[in-house]
Amino acid sequence: MVRALSIVLIINAPPYGDERSYNGLRLAQALLAADEWVELFFLGDGVHVAHAGQDPRGAHASLEPMLVELIANGAVVMLCGTCCQARGLRQDELVEGARVGTIHDLADVVRRSDKALTF
Repeated sequence: MVRALSIVLIINAPPYGDERSYNGLRLAQALLAADEWVELFFLGDGVHVAHAGQDPRGAHASLEPMLVELIANGAVVMLCGTCCQARGLRQDELVEGARVGTIHDLADVVRRSDKALTF
């Protein structure tokens, strides 16, 4: 099956404190349901969205299950390595299927995508 569009969602927002990351993940779910090709790239505090074992203490639903489901449904998930390093986040602390990349990987994703949106 050929997908109609390739869309990259660039998420800079932290997982909690506002709803930008949550809404980005919701959009990714809707796009995958419409059979679009979705890639997510996390920058800045957005890298924490992919941290495994999240426990927001009831202040907000954990975004981890949403991200795991997106990966299971075919979304490609990459994080900025520099941003992870600055926050002490290692590859082995990420949800399964997410990988650390570089700004050059982001450039490649943006270049080959039909659309790029930021949250």
